[in-house]
Amino acid sequence: MPKAKTSTAEEANVSEAAVETKKEPENLMYVGPTIPGIAIQNTIYTKIPKAAAEACKEVPEMRNLFIPILKYPAAEQMLRTGKGYIFSAYKKALQFKEEGGK
Repeated sequence: MPKAKTSTAEEANVSEAAVETKKEPENLMYVGPTIPGIAIQNTIYTKIPKAAAEACKEVPEMRNLFIPILKYPAAEQMLRTGKGYIFSAYKKALQFKEEGGK
């Protein structure tokens, strides 16, 4: 039995629902070193904390350490192998911490 075609109005509702689900903010995992008062390693955030955003102004690479949760395996591999942009950002964040970042 052939399927009945959906009307244009129904298609519009489906499209709107798909767009609305994409608008939800994505949770971010911080994969950098723990920096007291700024961010805690492997913590999930709904948005970048205010103190971390301020630190990112000083060290822009730190923004790369807030990643979508689904990208964690790739980030972990970069950290383990000591290669890639996540590892470079991690080193910059560690340097920031050692130089007196909170």
